[in-house]
Amino acid sequence: MADARGFVRGAVLLASAAAVSKLLGSVYTIVLQNVIGDRGMGLFQMAYPVYATLVAVATAGLPVALSKMVSERLALGDVYGGERVFRVALVMLLACGVAAFALLFFGAGMWARLAGDPAAALAVRAVAPALLLVPAMSALRGYYQGYQWMEPTAASQVVEQFVRVATILLLAMGLLSLGYSTPVAAAGAAFGAVTGAAAGLLWLLRCWGSRPRPAAAKRADAPGWLAMSRQLVYYAFPISLGALVVPLMNNIDVITVVNLLKAAGHAQAEATTTFGLLSGRAAKLMMLPTTLASSIGMAVMPAVSEAFTLGYRSQLSGRIDTALRLTVMLALPASAGLAILARPIDITLFRDDAGWDLIAVTAVATVFAGVQLTTAAVLQGAGWVYVPVANLFFACAVKLAANLAWVKMYGAVGAAWATVVCYAVAAALNLWCLRRGLGERIRWQAWFGKPLLATFIMSAVAYAMLRQWMWWGGAGAPRWAVAGSTAAMVVIAAGVYGLALLATGTMTEKELAALPRIGPRLAAWCARLGLVR
Repeated sequence: MADARGFVRGAVLLASAAAVSKLLGSVYTIVLQNVIGDRGMGLFQMAYPVYATLVAVATAGLPVALSKMVSERLALGDVYGGERVFRVALVMLLACGVAAFALLFFGAGMWARLAGDPAAALAVRAVAPALLLVPAMSALRGYYQGYQWMEPTAASQVVEQFVRVATILLLAMGLLSLGYSTPVAAAGAAFGAVTGAAAGLLWLLRCWGSRPRPAAAKRADAPGWLAMSRQLVYYAFPISLGALVVPLMNNIDVITVVNLLKAAGHAQAEATTTFGLLSGRAAKLMMLPTTLASSIGMAVMPAVSEAFTLGYRSQLSGRIDTALRLTVMLALPASAGLAILARPIDITLFRDDAGWDLIAVTAVATVFAGVQLTTAAVLQGAGWVYVPVANLFFACAVKLAANLAWVKMYGAVGAAWATVVCYAVAAALNLWCLRRGLGERIRWQAWFGKPLLATFIMSAVAYAMLRQWMWWGGAGAPRWAVAGSTAAMVVIAAGVYGLALLATGTMTEKELAALPRIGPRLAAWCARLGLVR
């Protein structure tokens, strides 16, 4: 069984890889917009959403279900069964990928006409071959995660995104410089998904020979292919439903916000612009901390599944404790920092501060969304696969009711607060199920108290810096100056938070030592100073 140090290392690696991938994704979007122009970007965006939807449908929750089942078989000493689960999942994923490829490639013309521009067909066909590669890549990631070996997944995510971004920019600029049209350049950019997936897959295959293989005899009672297929679908289906809830929540805003603003007397253009601030600024900035929390969930599910399968209660409690403390330690300062520094961050990223109030409110939802994601992974790892999905659907109903009640009165800020309440309800229900269903004690002080104290110290420093920035006329400064000031405030706040974590004893020496590269030295240094336990 992987120890706590290995689990923390895996969670940190996945979170770091997600952060790097998100950063690369943000950078290429800005550059590509300047290279291929608004029409080219429109053609590119007509191809990617349908591709992303088909990737979600083709892979569904199978990689996560695969990691859970591999972890269970290994916990029982059935290495052969773990290999068989991988083969079954791989066949299922490849079949889904081939079907999705055929649908997208041969239906490209129809989709382009439906999207409103037949010229997008070339970009749609260019991105389609990625559907033949992504399923195999997803299967390998799920398999490695079942062994709680997170390094290949983390490295492949960075490699995939780096090659994808490089291809997007090089092909777009190269094709235009050679005299090709904008639709061809947009197709070249879309082909980045194919090269990125190929690079990620090759990296994962490179790791195959060095994968951990504990010695164990073949078990005669291992389930057959059909039984494993049914079990994979049983676990994958609720995970897929859970993945669809976030788009559902976004669609609640799509359907209600503009219409309710218009009903409250706003003009069409004003209502649409306000919704753009909510969805294009506030919601986008909330994604990064939430992605980090989902990385912890990816790491904790097989770890919880292993401990639960073996009946190791203390191991199970320890891993739940570590996962939730890590989640709150990441999400709470991100939430507070984004809320306090919303104005300079808005100007830095989006040219003006028109959406800073929406960003500040939506930032509050970050900590609840993080707790919801991690507790959902814990519950599903312990076999309660449908409970967190039901909780999230109930929270969506609360979101809809809150939108209907608050948007007319408070505008888009009401919708932002509705999102906060939605995730708070989902997180509270999951914690209640954790307590009642698994009998897990809610460690309020360890999970929330100490990180809250460290966050309060950081917030005080961040607020003081913001006041000074405002006093010196920061909002009226050139954008490059605002960006520099924002970066400095974020770095200083992060440093203060790190010191506050150590001063409050939030992290243990083992968890600190699990940080990649710098962990052992940092843990030894802090231990000498008496800052860790």
